[in-house]
Amino acid sequence: MLAPVRTRWICLASLVVAACRPGGPRPFAPPVPAVVAANQAAGDPHAGRFSYEEAVAGLAEGPVLRVEIETDAGMIHCRLDPASAPIAVANFVGLARGLRAFQVAADGPWERGPFYDGVPFHRAEPGQFVQAGRRGERESPGFRLQDEMSIGHAFDRIGLLALANSGAPHSSAAQFFITTAPSLGHLNGKHTIFGSCDDEDVVRELERRVLADPRAPPRIRVVRVTRGP
Repeated sequence: MLAPVRTRWICLASLVVAACRPGGPRPFAPPVPAVVAANQAAGDPHAGRFSYEEAVAGLAEGPVLRVEIETDAGMIHCRLDPASAPIAVANFVGLARGLRAFQVAADGPWERGPFYDGVPFHRAEPGQFVQAGRRGERESPGFRLQDEMSIGHAFDRIGLLALANSGAPHSSAAQFFITTAPSLGHLNGKHTIFGSCDDEDVVRELERRVLADPRAPPRIRVVRVTRGP
């Protein structure tokens, strides 16, 4: 499996051991006040900071967090990287497991359920990536996340798992993409990378199908999250 992209963090004695263990989460970065305020105004019960502990509650113990994305074109196996992007990982896992609240419609109720099950791969850029995570026509699930982009995060391989955004800072949420090219330097510093995926043939087939017929895109059937050695 592709090794996740990680920033090299210096492990200080004052930090908990888990934050410096390969694959383990590091503490959330200090909140961006404007992002917290925007989420609170929108009614997000988590204020954009759904916790890692809530996300993995009930999973088996272990340092490695894995995801299986079952699609119409086959299975994609990914490994998440909470050591680099704990906010993004917690949010993704919480949505996938039905633990993190979201809105389907603007001003609608906040609800919980397996967010990604059944959603389409609604966008693809030829020779770059395929994207999913939008429910209906609404781009946002009612909240937004602060960015987690650091030195060492580079789009330099196929299979990187990253958060999509609107192009503005701190505008990512539930939508994600998987790269289909080994070098996409124009994306560096613009998107949070939170894991890496195998099964390049499946990812490329998804890209091909989206481009071939955007009116009948392939879909995610189910997302499964596991943790272990």
